[in-house]
Amino acid sequence: MFENFSIFSLLCYNSDMPNFKQKLLIYFAALSAGTLLISNLSAVKLWNFLGIAVDGGVVLFPISYILGDLIIEFYGKNLSKHIIFASFLVNILAILIFYIVIALPIYPGWALQESLKNILGFVPRIILGSLIAYIFSNLFNNYIFTQLKSSKGIFEKVFIARALGSSAFAHIIDSFIFEIIAYLGVLPFNEFLIQAGFAYILGLGLEIILSPIEVVIQKHLEGKILYESKLSEQ
Repeated sequence: MFENFSIFSLLCYNSDMPNFKQKLLIYFAALSAGTLLISNLSAVKLWNFLGIAVDGGVVLFPISYILGDLIIEFYGKNLSKHIIFASFLVNILAILIFYIVIALPIYPGWALQESLKNILGFVPRIILGSLIAYIFSNLFNNYIFTQLKSSKGIFEKVFIARALGSSAFAHIIDSFIFEIIAYLGVLPFNEFLIQAGFAYILGLGLEIILSPIEVVIQKHLEGKILYESKLSEQ
């Protein structure tokens, strides 16, 4: 019965997909789920940037867009969507397990319960905002990416142009949803606007800084995939 599920059939052996491309898909799926989970764990730490409170998750979260761009470039929008939802489910499972572990009776003499709660007991508004923002911003990123790829001109021909172009819009969705759910009404309105704007600029800025590395990775993987495809045709 499992062959009816597209994500199962796509992740299992497919004779039409080169072996390297199948192995690469496994790494992409694992990295996507891991990036979101690590970002949410890192968000517990607030650091100071010129008087602005910034969560630690912003350091890694832009990587999720880079992974998303590479996945949709090589595997298409449909499979990319499945990986987004799979990453979401992995993080839901992690959160549930964290709360269950926190609620378990404490062994006498174990003194780290409060530390555990502080690290793994996510503030509900923050984790809810993070996961909802992840789903909507990444799905929107996929949509914009495919639209740009099917357009004429530089976006059709240049990978990094459509990658950064789609991210520029997706980061707006991400910052808008996350900041409203997590911080609206918690921070004074002017601080809320400053933090939301800064989160957008920092997230997109980090991705721009990493874009040369993204181009190198994309070119390298594209070359390996094309090389193996040619070998399989011989």
